[in-house]
Formats: sequence, structure tokens, C-alpha cells
Amino acid sequence: MRAAAGAIGSPARAPGRLGHCLGLRRLAQACLATAAALLYGCAAAHPPQPAVAHGRTRTAVILAVNDVYRIEGVEAGTTGGIARLRTLRRELESRHPDLLVLHAGDLLFPSLLSRTFNGEQMINTLNVLDGDSAAFDERMFVVFGNHEFDLVQRSQAGILDRRVEESQFRWVNGNVVFAAGDDGQPLVAAGNLARRWIVDSGGIRVGIFGLTIDSRRPEYAREFLDPIATARELAAGLRRDGAEVVVALTHLNARDDRRLLATLGADGPDLVVGGHEHEHLACEVGGRLVLKADADARTASVIELTLGPEGKLATTHRLEALSAGVAEDCAVRGKVDAWLARHEGFFCGQQPASTSPPDPRCLGEVLGRSETRLEAEESKIRGTETNLGDWVADRMVEAFAPCGAQVAFVNSGSLRLNQDIPAGPITRRTVEELFAYPAPMHLLRIDGRTLERVAAHSIDGWPGAGNWLQISGFAFTHDTVRRTVSGVELETAGGRRPVRPDEEILAVTLGYLFDTGGDRDGYTMLDPSLVVRDCPVNGRDLKGEVVIPALRASAGATGGAIAPRVAGRILQQPAPSDGGVADPCAGE
Repeated sequence: MRAAAGAIGSPARAPGRLGHCLGLRRLAQACLATAAALLYGCAAAHPPQPAVAHGRTRTAVILAVNDVYRIEGVEAGTTGGIARLRTLRRELESRHPDLLVLHAGDLLFPSLLSRTFNGEQMINTLNVLDGDSAAFDERMFVVFGNHEFDLVQRSQAGILDRRVEESQFRWVNGNVVFAAGDDGQPLVAAGNLARRWIVDSGGIRVGIFGLTIDSRRPEYAREFLDPIATARELAAGLRRDGAEVVVALTHLNARDDRRLLATLGADGPDLVVGGHEHEHLACEVGGRLVLKADADARTASVIELTLGPEGKLATTHRLEALSAGVAEDCAVRGKVDAWLARHEGFFCGQQPASTSPPDPRCLGEVLGRSETRLEAEESKIRGTETNLGDWVADRMVEAFAPCGAQVAFVNSGSLRLNQDIPAGPITRRTVEELFAYPAPMHLLRIDGRTLERVAAHSIDGWPGAGNWLQISGFAFTHDTVRRTVSGVELETAGGRRPVRPDEEILAVTLGYLFDTGGDRDGYTMLDPSLVVRDCPVNGRDLKGEVVIPALRASAGATGGAIAPRVAGRILQQPAPSDGGVADPCAGE
């Protein structure tokens, strides 16, 4: 990493540009700034800061988002999206001209468009978040998320490096040490990438440093430094250089964010603005806050940092909903539409076609229908049994029936739609967005004890974690207060019965959960030695070889639609709707 820290200055380089517009749609609604809905607010008092008293009260304002994968938003574009984020920024800047904008990571991958453009569409769209496609955005800062490293090979380091170079804003990276290239320079490095920055806002010198979770280590990263030790070092350095308030921009588990504040106290940051979890939270630790918004810019955090005349800091915050009531910025929406049209042209042109020429609108192809609303929004599919999850897991068991499969489980992080599918037609676009990655399946030979360990791990980080499972062929009870699993049972022709610790069970799952080359979502009890090698259907892709054929088959059958219902495989006591939701700010 070339730059170390200090007052900021614009890197001298040309901005990235979109070649040409492929079809701006004229928005019917007026593109005016609209106040978003206030969802929550609170304040935290901080210990006195070692700042020089200025004799007046000063306030810095921050607009923050995290885990934004789609430039167009979700729910058919009616929620989230960069165009609504631009509207909110413009409205806030009318009152706070030196507003700071923070993005807490996960923006380049995964998404349907990134499979074609490797995140170029996101950078190009974020480059106009300040309203100027040519200017460098002096007030926007972004940290790497784990998904920025989805392309893991050393030869792919140049892709990430180009995305950073194309960014007309700053990246902050405190703990990822990139390997050196043949020229001795880091493989990912640019003038707009540093471990820490200092920027003025509201008359306050704000220091910002970044931290990234060590869950997806690419070949071009030499090491991930310890987050707590790094935070101590960078916070101290920022304060020595004159920062009056220190903000950690992190992509860590909330548990690690809280541990960082608890461990460092006054030696750490005054505020953590974080990502990685996909649901909003606000946790107070020793008078300091950890704040996160909802994924895909469903919401954004608005934070005010106020320094009193004697240097005492107070932090207030609120959550703004970026829903249909917030008008989309016309210029940004036009750029989004151009990228969507360009992508569909690329995608459809690469698909095998039974007709010639290929259908340029292939993503609108109806693959099947559903009689019921399919639950795929992340607050549901990452914390409860859902009808879509049951349907997908059942198809996995069916696909491996020739090999004697008894159970199946799929991590909800592999089902990344983050929006429900309305009853009615299911399009190719919906299915492609649901499966962000290749999903090869394999049959494992495990024992009952291992299945119990799998079930127990599925609730780690509940709710909202991607390791939560959707299952078929077995059941268990989840105590949502004590955070325990009990009563693991197999489903048999004669009904459910308790699993026996030493019995053999044939289980279908995705390669990601047992591939020792990745983090396996924490399922360390699984490994490649468990694969049943003589099963001929091993390696079949869940999307292309199971889900799409099943939807097409249902469309051709009597009734012509699927109608899955929740089967009651995961009994949650008390149910989340009855208050059985774990406090994200409590426990380890």
C-alpha cells in the first residue's frame, strides 16, 4: 500500500467513463429530493477527547451504507439503488455541504452484472454519486469487503487494482497487506488507496481507517493484520496527526466490531461504521457505537458527530429508508439503465439459443410459475425456514435419489436474491440473481453426530448470517433465546425419529461447504474425504441442472406452477415473531 495517511488531495488521473447510453428510460416521477422515513435514533455520550477546545460547537455529518450489490436496487427497483442514494446525499448536502459518505464494503461482487463486468458497473455508477461524472469525490471513502476478493487468483489482482484506479473516490485499507509484483510494488495500489485518511467536516478533523474480515484470502494478499492491533496503531497515528474524531470503517462481524471497542476503549476509534451483516444494527460499547445499515441500500445511516466547546464528543444517528417514496436521481438512473441494457445484451448474446438470432431480452424469459410468494428476502431466508429454501433443498435430495440421498442442506448465503419472489411468473433474471455463484453439489457420507454438529453450527451468528441453513430430510429445534439446537431428527417413510450418533447418513450439500480451499462458512466438520466418490451425479450445478429444469418441468405439468409451503423442519422456540430474536449487540 503506497500511501500511508495524512490530509487528503485529489489523485491526478482520468475518471472511468461509460462508453455510451443504451436506452435511458424517462422517469415518470419528478426527481426531487425527498426526506426518507426515520426508522430509529439514539445518542451516545463519549469520554472527553484530547482535542483542542475551539470555543464553539461543531458537527460533522456522515451518510453510510454497506453491502450494496445492485446498482438498480431491489424489489423491481422500488427499494434501494444508487439513484435513491444520490437523492438522499443531495438533500443532506443542502444542509451539510461537507457531508462525508462512507461505504463499509461489499460492492464489486457478487451480482449478476459483476459476472460480466467484474464490478466496473458499480464503480462507474458510484462515480456520479456526487453529481459530477468528471470530478474526484473528495468526501467519499470505501473499505474492502470480503467479496471484493471473490476473484482469488494472483493473476486476477489486476482486476481489483483497475477498479480502485477507476474509482473517483478514496479507498481505506488498514489491515490487508497485498503481495508485491515483479516490480516490487503491491499488486493492488493507487494514489486513492491508503491505510488511513484525515478529512475536515463541519469544522472537525475526522480521521478514518479501514479494517476487513479475514474470511476470503486471495492469492495476492500476503496477510491480514490483526484488527485490534491495527486499530490501536492507526487510531493513535491519526490522533498524532491531528484527528479530533476517529472513525473505523470496517467490514467485520459485529461481534468483532464490539470486541474491538471493548478491548481498546479510549485507545480505539470513537465510532465504528460497519458492514458484513446485512441487517441494520446499533450497538453501544463503553459509550461508543457500532452502526450498520441494511444491505442493498434498503436503508442508509445518517450520523452526526458533535464536538462541544470543551472537546466532548456526542454521537447521534438515524436510519433512513430508501424506499419508493424517495425519488430517484434522473442522471444516475439513466446511467443505471444504460448498464442494465448493456448487460442484458452481453448476457443474452452468450447464451445457447434455439432460435437465430438469440433473444436480446432473454432475462425476461419465464422459466416457471409459483402459486405462492417465495420467501427469499435476507431477513427471512437467513434466519428462518422458508418455503423457497424447503423447495430448493427438496430438489437437491431428488437430484441425488439415484445415489440414496437422505438429507440435504444449503447455506442461505448461496441464495442471494435479498427479495421475495411474488406469486406468478419466475423469470430467468430472478433465478440468475438468486444464484450468484456456481453451485456444484456432492453427496457426503457422514454420521449422525456430524449432522448434529452441522445443525448446531447453522445458528452461529443467527439471525442474518449466511451460514444459516435451508434443509430437507431432517429437522431440529432452535432455542432462539439460549441459542442452542436440540432434537435433531431424520425424516423417514415412517415419520421422524431421533438421529443416532453413529448411524451413516447420505447428505447432499454444496461444494463450498466442504472445500478446504475456502472458509466453508465455518462448517469445518465437513471435508472432501466425506464425498461418496462413486455417485455419478456428483458435481451437478444446483441452478442450471436442478432448479431451472424443475421450474420448466412444473410449467409443463398439470397445474403449471410450484406451490411450496414451509414444512416445519426448523422449530424455533420462541418464534422470532414472538420476540425470540437474538440481540445482535449481546453475547459472543
